[in-house]
Amino acid sequence: MIEYRALTSAEFEQFWALDRYAFARQYHRGRYTPEVIAQLRGLFVHGELVAQLQIMPFRMQAGNGALSVGAIGSVATWPQYRRRGYAERLLRAACTELREQGAVLALLYPFRHEFYHRLGWALAGERRLVQPTPGQLRAFQAVAGTYVAAGPAQIEELDTIYRGALRGRYGPLVRDQSWWREDVLHTWGGEPYYAFIWRDDQGRGRSYLIYRLERHETGDRIVCRDIVALDPTARAQLFVFLARHADQIVAAEIPTPVDAPLNALLPAPVPTTVVPLFMQRVLDVAQLLTEYPFTATTTGHLTIQIADEWLPDNAGRYRIEWQQGKATVTRLGPGEADLACTSATLSQLLSRYLRPRTAVAFGLLAAPQRQALLLLEAALDGLPPFCADYW
Repeated sequence: MIEYRALTSAEFEQFWALDRYAFARQYHRGRYTPEVIAQLRGLFVHGELVAQLQIMPFRMQAGNGALSVGAIGSVATWPQYRRRGYAERLLRAACTELREQGAVLALLYPFRHEFYHRLGWALAGERRLVQPTPGQLRAFQAVAGTYVAAGPAQIEELDTIYRGALRGRYGPLVRDQSWWREDVLHTWGGEPYYAFIWRDDQGRGRSYLIYRLERHETGDRIVCRDIVALDPTARAQLFVFLARHADQIVAAEIPTPVDAPLNALLPAPVPTTVVPLFMQRVLDVAQLLTEYPFTATTTGHLTIQIADEWLPDNAGRYRIEWQQGKATVTRLGPGEADLACTSATLSQLLSRYLRPRTAVAFGLLAAPQRQALLLLEAALDGLPPFCADYW
């Protein structure tokens, strides 16, 4: 007998053992409160735990609104039970549960992209990792203000800066107090990050930095977990702060959205890599399109054909009608459609990682009706995706 169900608190040690086996990095045990243990799910074969994961309900920012999503983590299978389809069965059951709870997307960081791509997950976006030396940051000028060490008591101030700086983007989690306390201000191992808020000469918090010091053979580095600013002056003060570590580090690692032109601010380009964000999977096409915060001025209608082999309930033809950005979605019978794509491509369009015209150019979106393509392009206008969180 195969059963998918929540783990009991008495079964937590089984979860902990498999999690420790599967992952080099592991959350500290103190993180697993009764509320977190209630999020653990397992696939049992004749009563034995063979595979497991954690489901975490979130609100995720999507442009000028938010979506109900389910983040999936700690997906693992004991080696003697691998290659039997148990992980896929576990994920399908988790997606069904999340959809019943009202989530429109399932998010995860994959152990192997190809595995999840086969199941309809798609990359939601990318970010840059810029690695300047302290010397390369000396061009930024200090202004009047102070750096204040931050911790749990400053969460409200940190969150105000975070929400203000990332307003309009797709992908940032709507962080609650618990997430800030356990997952932003602390490492996976439970150690506190260093955190500083920059306040101007009026005492207003306008930027912050959360980071750790990391040892490397070539020299120590500051690895930024969050680096967030409300305006150019406040951002410059974070770079001034990093430059003051010239006698301590050889470089800083700074995560930025792909459209943040940090190299344009520096006297010379610095090493930069592109890092994938999470993958996401559409759980309910109609509900996702209904809840999605499209561009507020969008008015018009189109039909779109969606293909989805893994969750066939999503497959079908949909009519989307907008009135001032609010979408009404109707599922139609078979027939011609203005646009056509897979649910995976749809999720990338909605994340704004993939622009509609680019999707057409690369064969990911069929657009026999050009006016429908232009309407979708306008409906999805906005900033590229970004997310600083892992799970």
